[in-house]
Amino acid sequence: MFNSTKRNQEKIDEIRMAPELLRIDAQYARGEGALKLFLLLLVALLFVYHEGLIGMLKEKTTQQQIVLVGMILLFMTALVFTLYMMKRRKGKTLVMTEKGLFMETSFALFWRDINEYGWNFSSAMNNFLFSGQKRGASLLLVKNKGVWPKMYDLAPHGIFFTPQQMQQVDDLFRRLGIKKAEG
Repeated sequence: MFNSTKRNQEKIDEIRMAPELLRIDAQYARGEGALKLFLLLLVALLFVYHEGLIGMLKEKTTQQQIVLVGMILLFMTALVFTLYMMKRRKGKTLVMTEKGLFMETSFALFWRDINEYGWNFSSAMNNFLFSGQKRGASLLLVKNKGVWPKMYDLAPHGIFFTPQQMQQVDDLFRRLGIKKAEG
């Protein structure tokens, strides 16, 4: 893993040396503050009512206790994981240069490695995390090196393009000879 991270950093450094064409900051779901407040409130309630909860659990059978504790742990894990993903996405930036594109420490791709691209207007990640918010399209990149093609969707990284940015990327890919995926 360290070796691939080092190789990835070398690619990023090489791509960074070329003139920059486009820079897009990651977007993240709003509501992180509300989620933190909810978690804090939940922990406070557990702290205040812990004796009542323990007493209620003691009245249940062992199987019911296991199920209830499991459900509580699963719920708390989902909340903490959501916070972690929001925090991880904050401050990330996609940079496109004349040589390729990269997102610091996440990935780096040279233009010569990309065979196809497409726009994802309603990814499941976009609809799930950003419900109620109008977001642009995410970029799908297809890399046909090796036995199986690899597809990269930038939506999980919080990268969404405005119509103007999409036009810039379309023009860039047309100039580089990267074909647009049909459908």
